[in-house]
Amino acid sequence: MSESPYKIVATLENFVPAVVEASATQPVLVDFWAPWCGPCQTLMPMLDRIADDYAGRFVLAKVNTDEQQQVAAHFGIRSIPTVMLFHKGQAVEQFVGVQPEQGIRALLDKYVGPADAAAAPTDEPAGLLELADAQLAARDTAAASDTLDRMAEQNPEDPRLRALRARLAFTEAAVARPDFAALRASLERDPSDSAARHALAAHHALAGDYATALAEWLELMRRDRKFGDDQARRSLLMAFDVLGDADELVVSYRRKMASLLH
Repeated sequence: MSESPYKIVATLENFVPAVVEASATQPVLVDFWAPWCGPCQTLMPMLDRIADDYAGRFVLAKVNTDEQQQVAAHFGIRSIPTVMLFHKGQAVEQFVGVQPEQGIRALLDKYVGPADAAAAPTDEPAGLLELADAQLAARDTAAASDTLDRMAEQNPEDPRLRALRARLAFTEAAVARPDFAALRASLERDPSDSAARHALAAHHALAGDYATALAEWLELMRRDRKFGDDQARRSLLMAFDVLGDADELVVSYRRKMASLLH
């Protein structure tokens, strides 16, 4: 599979952040395949071509079932190729075997963004926005940071920049501590583990579970204001940028923050 921000190899280690959590902001199409599978070799170039045509409107993730047997077993994969589409943290579509290309595109079109946005030239603001979305979905934080810098150079007052930089910060925190289960276990053993609480909150935010993320950051703020140079308060404010001032969670947690500060 050619290297691209929207084409990744999924493994046991990265499946939760790169597929489940990433699907909160970008649909992820997962191809379960094996090197010895003839139909897989027919389907794979078709999916690659579709991913190139959609140019970042979804992420294509490949799972080699010979190498990732635990992942395949978890999803009950019995025949290959099996293709699953993840959207907002859930597997929402699935098909088995080689399907007509038109049918695959029709399935994707129910979940992906409009074609005209993805087709925008990369140096145009809309093109940079789509590129940053794809890079963040693929957990390519270095590339996403560069893209956001390019957006800032074109328009430092772009209202989308703050939310995108917030997502970048959450992604960096999650990438640094990718094992969600280990983080949760660590926090259960030691509720004062501030680093684990912050990383866990970032994972929840990336999965779209901002209610839990905000609760964790508020708890971290209550327990350890000095952690990461007041990282909890800054993360709460960044989450507010993502959600928008009118969001009910933002209204509620602004009050809770004010109460805690005063």
